[in-house]
Formats: sequence, structure tokens, C-alpha cells
Amino acid sequence: MTSADRAAQLCLRAPVLYGGRMLTRALVACLAAFLVGCGAEPLGNGDGGGDDAGLDGDAGPADAGLAPDAGLDGGGLDGGPDGGAPPCPANMTCVSTFPFGDDRDTRTSPLSSFDHYSCAPATDESGAEIVYQVTLPTSGFLSAAVQEQPGVDVDVHLLSSLDPQACLARGNFHAHADVGPGVVYVVIDTYGGAANAGAFHVDIGFTVPSQGACALETGTMARVGDNGNHLAMPATGPVVVEAHLVTQEEPPPYPMTQTEYLARHYALSQSRTGFVLHRGQPWAPLEGGGTFYGAGIGSPTLFPVEHEAWYVNMYWTATDRPARGTRMIIRVPGTSRAVVVAAGYETGPGDLTHIGGTPEESHYYLGSNSVPWTLGIATDQTLPLGPRVCQ
Repeated sequence: MTSADRAAQLCLRAPVLYGGRMLTRALVACLAAFLVGCGAEPLGNGDGGGDDAGLDGDAGPADAGLAPDAGLDGGGLDGGPDGGAPPCPANMTCVSTFPFGDDRDTRTSPLSSFDHYSCAPATDESGAEIVYQVTLPTSGFLSAAVQEQPGVDVDVHLLSSLDPQACLARGNFHAHADVGPGVVYVVIDTYGGAANAGAFHVDIGFTVPSQGACALETGTMARVGDNGNHLAMPATGPVVVEAHLVTQEEPPPYPMTQTEYLARHYALSQSRTGFVLHRGQPWAPLEGGGTFYGAGIGSPTLFPVEHEAWYVNMYWTATDRPARGTRMIIRVPGTSRAVVVAAGYETGPGDLTHIGGTPEESHYYLGSNSVPWTLGIATDQTLPLGPRVCQ
């Protein structure tokens, strides 16, 4: 057993009196041993926030957690001694390639020290947790999502250091944050104690947004039923969450219900884009004379998987509908946050008070649509699809 392993085990046993911020001699010894043995440095804070804070609505008493950085983090944001990934501590799973997937069970975890997190301090997370040490090569968008087995209730937490007070984001099914290079921790913790522990699947994704100009063309968009009152482009207004569409890599038979083959579609989309979230939208409904669910304009054989993940629609007329794959940009006004989306595959929404629609991937990255978004045709039609930082 290495000195780092011994230090890690000691840290797991070191008691902490959180209310008084008192560390026992065992913890002090643990910290010293680990710092000498592994060259660990304290972690800095990430620069991003997240969503779904307290979304599960569960509340419970606050309780003591594991000591911050108690000999388990294996290094700070600068990485290990050679500048690369820090060593993988005992009782952790280390992640450095994405998307990453893992099947685990909190009933088998030896860790049960984090009982509450600063993202939702009243939420009871007193059950066992599983910790993933995630090493990131650069700044980007980190996301983790879980699928629970029946009767299981685990929550997702992103930490900038191994400290429940360093919570960047949390959620019942997924959480995300904008993070810098270095080490971040994904903690899957059991809500409400041992009764809710059990098996789950976790996916961890890391996306590096493209960066550059976000220039938009000016003009008008004729929409069905607008009585000649065409929409000035670029337009600013609400954008709805659209359902999923069948792609060219999903051969017949096509879905005959809103959920048939949907899990397969989710997995395919994630494998192509690397973008992770807890997907919940169904197939697009039967409409416009379609013969199957998830039908867009034309044959699915014309719809690339990557385009479906980042598509956009408007209630454009047949004359003004853009060619399939036309790049448009959805941007949060007053910020640099944007998504490059593919137009021309589907028409909607029919309510003209909405300027357009895009699937849950765009909404997850851009955040709440409580403020209107700006949508327009990109001047540069070579832009890569997906998240973008406008400069």
C-alpha cells in the first residue's frame, strides 16, 4: 500500500466537527501525509454555475460532510506533478475521456460522508455516494446525468473541490457547469438515506464550445398565417422546446408511438455529439399527414444525427423555408452564450407568438428561456453545430 493510499484511508476515517470547523489530530495527520505523499494542492473554484438546484423538491436536515480536500483529491486544478492528470485516489473513479458512462450501485459504496451541499443545503443527501474525479484538458461545458433503477433516488452534484461547500451545480437527474481546466468532482449521492440507495447509470460529458463571430443576416421571414406581417430577422422572442425527430441512422420500421425506439435515439445522439443530459422529450407527434412519429420535412434519410441534436424550426412558409442544414444561431441577448443550429428540417411551432423551436439540447446549454432569445441566419454558413461562445 502506498503512502497516498494510507493517507486516503486515514482521511476517510478522520471525524470532522463541521459546526465548529474543528479538525481532529487524525485529520491533520492525514492531510500532512497526503500532501507529502502526493503533492496535492487545494482546488480552485470553477467559473460556472448550473441548473436544477433543488429541483427534486426533497428537503432534509443539514448534516456534517467529509472534510474539505481530506486527502482524496489527488491534486489541484494544475493537475499532477507532471502537469497531467493527478493520481487516482482510492475509493474514486477517475475520468479523462468523454463521453464517459458507468453502471454503479450506491449500496456497495464505502463512502457516506457528504450529507448536504451548498447548492441545496436543506436537501438530505445522507445516503452513500460515489465520487468521480474528472480531469479536464481545457475550459468547457461539463455535464453529468443519471438514469435510476426503480425505487432508487440518487442526485447529481458537481464540485470544484472535494468539499460539499464547493458545489457548482446539482440536480435530481442532471447537472452542468462551465468549468476551467483541471479537476472537478462529480458526486452521485443517495437522497434521504440508505432506503433510496441502489443501481444507476451515469453519463459524464464535456463539450468545448466553438468561439468566434456570431454575425446574423438581416431580412424578413414569411410565416404561415402572418397575413403579410412578416417577422423581421434576426428576431428576438420566446423559443419553445421541440420534440425529437428520426435521423438517417435510424432505419425503418419507424416509431408508431411517441416513445418507441426513443431510448435508442437518445443513445445514438449522445454517441455522435458527446453532449450529455437527462433527455426527456418524446418523438414529434403525428401531424401534417405524417405516417410515423418523429417525422420532419422529407425523408429521415436526409437528416444527419448531429443536425437533429441541434435543429431549429420556425413557422416559415414553403417559399421562405431555408435549405436543409442552413446554419442559424440562437443567442442569449447580452451574453456570449449561443448555439449554432440546423434549419430546414421541420416547420413549427404554429403559435406565432413564438419565434421558433429547438430541442432540449439547446435549452439545456442555453439555460432558462425566461428571457427572450435572439434567432437569426448565420452569415458564416461553415460554423460547426452546437454550443458557441460569441466574440
